[in-house]
Amino acid sequence: MERSLHRQLKERYGVAIGGRSEVVVGGFRVDALAPDGRLVEIQSSPLGLLKGKLSRLLPDHSIDVIKPVIVSRRVIQRKTPDGADLSSRRSPKRGLFVDAFEELVGLARLFPHPNLRIELLAVEIDEIRVARRRRPGFVVVDRTLRAVGESIRLEQAGDLWTLLPEGLGERFSTEDLARKVGRSTRFAQQITYCLRHSGAADVVAKVGNRRIYARSETVLSGSV
Repeated sequence: MERSLHRQLKERYGVAIGGRSEVVVGGFRVDALAPDGRLVEIQSSPLGLLKGKLSRLLPDHSIDVIKPVIVSRRVIQRKTPDGADLSSRRSPKRGLFVDAFEELVGLARLFPHPNLRIELLAVEIDEIRVARRRRPGFVVVDRTLRAVGESIRLEQAGDLWTLLPEGLGERFSTEDLARKVGRSTRFAQQITYCLRHSGAADVVAKVGNRRIYARSETVLSGSV
């Protein structure tokens, strides 16, 4: 079942700006068609699920993939999905743009592409929950859009660096990267996988079993 968040963003990038929602192109249903003819896919689910569709459509169509990043959520408890609100609270969970690397790995062999743009969109949402007996004790029945914040558009390999904090150093290992972003080594490996396969970074040395990475020459020269 389509969540409200998906429907609201579909309208925002389609009908609300003079385009259309729900179009069929090349045998695939696409979320929206922008006024300039670009296809728009809203993807709240993992980005990797779009790989097959994008592989088929990108050779002949320009596509914008909109990935909402939930930076703030208000949790609302109800007895039934359409019932009255029983309580609400702010969730301590806050998404960051760097989190997108966890999903960008699913499109690492497609990005960059001259017909592909990925827009990471900061959103604030209400998350509607209904209690149930099984763990975790509730089910999320809907997510609705409350506010839209800043966005980052990824078009070229070098754009991936905008998701990372400054001061990483000219050369770094996955361990260095993990410490810099405050995440696990596994997450840092996902980042370096995206950087390397996109052409944003190269392996420039090896110390023991550790690969050492640096920005690629093409990124440094501004070519990508």
